[in-house]
Amino acid sequence: MSHILHIQLQKTYIYRENYINRKYMINFKTIITITILTFSTILPAMAFAGPLDTSAKDWVYVNGNSWGHNYSPQTQLNTDNVNDLEVKWIFPLEGSSSAGEGVQILGEKQGSTTPPIVRDGKVFTTTNFLKTYAIDAKTGERLWAYTYDIDVDEVSERLPIRYGGAFGGILQTHLHGFRYWETGNALIFMGLACDFYGIDADSGENTFWIKDLCVDIPGNMYDYQQGAVSQTNIGTYEAGRQFVVVLPGVIHSQVLANGDFRHTTIGVDMDTHDILWRVYSFPPHQVLSKDWALQECNTGWFRDIPCSTVAAQAPENLEWDWAEPNEPPSIHGGVTANWGELVIDEDTGYMYTQTGNQGPYTYIGETPGPRLYGSTIMAIDMNAGQRVWWSQPMPRDPYDYDCNWGGILADHPTLGKIYMKGCKEGLLHILDASDGSPIHIIDVVDEQYLWGQIGIEGTLEFPEGGIKYHKMDPLSHYDMREMLAPDGSRYCGDPCNLYPHWSNGLFATDMSYDPETNTLYHYAAGLQRNSHTSGAPPFDNPTDCFSCTGVTSSVMNTTIVARDVVTGAVLWTWFYETHQQRSQMVVSHDLLFSGFKDGFMRYFDKNTGELLREMNLGSDITVGVTTGQDSDGNQKIFAMLGVGGNRISPATPGTLIAIGLNERAQQAVTTTVTSATTTTTTSTIATTNTVSVTSEVEVGISSTVTYAAIAVAVIAVIAAVVLTQRKQ
Repeated sequence: MSHILHIQLQKTYIYRENYINRKYMINFKTIITITILTFSTILPAMAFAGPLDTSAKDWVYVNGNSWGHNYSPQTQLNTDNVNDLEVKWIFPLEGSSSAGEGVQILGEKQGSTTPPIVRDGKVFTTTNFLKTYAIDAKTGERLWAYTYDIDVDEVSERLPIRYGGAFGGILQTHLHGFRYWETGNALIFMGLACDFYGIDADSGENTFWIKDLCVDIPGNMYDYQQGAVSQTNIGTYEAGRQFVVVLPGVIHSQVLANGDFRHTTIGVDMDTHDILWRVYSFPPHQVLSKDWALQECNTGWFRDIPCSTVAAQAPENLEWDWAEPNEPPSIHGGVTANWGELVIDEDTGYMYTQTGNQGPYTYIGETPGPRLYGSTIMAIDMNAGQRVWWSQPMPRDPYDYDCNWGGILADHPTLGKIYMKGCKEGLLHILDASDGSPIHIIDVVDEQYLWGQIGIEGTLEFPEGGIKYHKMDPLSHYDMREMLAPDGSRYCGDPCNLYPHWSNGLFATDMSYDPETNTLYHYAAGLQRNSHTSGAPPFDNPTDCFSCTGVTSSVMNTTIVARDVVTGAVLWTWFYETHQQRSQMVVSHDLLFSGFKDGFMRYFDKNTGELLREMNLGSDITVGVTTGQDSDGNQKIFAMLGVGGNRISPATPGTLIAIGLNERAQQAVTTTVTSATTTTTTSTIATTNTVSVTSEVEVGISSTVTYAAIAVAVIAVIAAVVLTQRKQ
């Protein structure tokens, strides 16, 4: 099978409004939208409750604010001065030999995979082995470091926990993020023993530690398998005085001989640390559960198909989910981690999230039914402690097409509150946040063909001569109860060539939203899976595989997409022909920027897609970049460079860098600082006390040195694993 990915000649594409009429867009509320838009011209503007912590000064959530926008209202860095940006300092991280004694026993890996957090002139970063640093955003000096540690023997004896996850005896933690909690002035992290903890942002001291969350989970019979992606983000619901934490299962394409932990979302009282509620995404173990998929059917969707329609027309497809008739759920089944930020609406008390893959994949013969609630977008009412709606884009997903990473909540002046999420197969969901009903479901794969990014084979299923995935049909008995695996099925050859590759999926990472223009920014990655084969029963040994062999295409690319959320129309695209992206984009007043795998930071005009600057930093940027201000009020961009390795386990410690305006440009800056309460003040930044680049960069980089030299310095630090210790 030849590659379907194309190299585009034209870099930027502008689309007209009639784009929305194309056949691949499913618009369920067009009439309502037009009506609302008409009346919006004569009705007064309405005030909506907004997200917490939208600030130019700080970046306190994984994705910026409590609604996951990846947006900063900063104006200091703009389209007029991007060419005046330079590296201000670098901070090499220590290697895993500096981990706590217990964590070292677990064989934790190198590097950081979390976007830096910014608060009150400090930058915070943490490693996969949970060593956390506070760094002066102005100088790059270390202020404090905190090392998490546990007694592995004691924990293993006391808790129903097993280390190694899906990858054998070595812990391969893949921490997707941590965040700052203002009420407690603390940084909050998921630990390595079904626990989470807080560190005081000023002193670096532990302020609380909530433990043993995996003990006595109703309906759970199997160990919590710490490892892989078992570390998820912690949510906070201030109005309800709650923490929210997820204890997931693990990724499994290999056999789990002892079963998988029951995926559980937990509400915890902030004051007493008591458990307030639990919501489950897998049926109880070893219990006959004929009606598991029917219990919440009246509040759910399979894409645009109400679950109630399936219950009425094909109830046998929903009965005995995860199980054969009159048998308990398969020991091979499970639901893995909620990868992204837990998005919380303080006004309604709803928490929005999405679960990871349904396990196992790609052989699904052991687990018939839609496999709820794996690969599922959902809202949980934190006051009632129950799921209020759900949407499963790929029922009985055999492809690992989960809805990974975070979603975005927005309060639109005409649509009201909407929740936006793209899943790995390439369906972009814009949903009514109150009930999950679809406003738009957009097939981005078909758009990729229209852009010239892929060939037509990628838009056609196997029976039509193509290699596009099959959209699993909840009304089909074959799809829900009979199909064993994609390869050899009626939907794919044997072996199976598949587009898109699951990997990080078509959207690749978190999306970004601009509340100023109501524009959604996302990636559309092009990556193909070739010659895939699945395992076959019996599955008796841990070395047996459900997903066995396959080759990732060497050709990959990415399109950046700007999209109007009301119409779903594409406003512009920009094509990146080299890699699949992983670092999410940051949108601000007139800029859009991100780090790229080829070592460049790229800056765009957010309104037109024009590439304004390519800044060579000399080493891969695969972790999300963030922005905030130092103690002088100077805006900076923070990026983690050179973690290398694969996406689960970085091979090198990495280096945090700060990017800011040169001295002359900073003197000319007038900034508007927007607080979380939307109060604005304008002032000119004083520069009489600005520290020169030479004194800020402790490794001796001069302000006159070229970026190529900076890149060489960073690479040298990484290659030598130089563990620079800064004074306390």
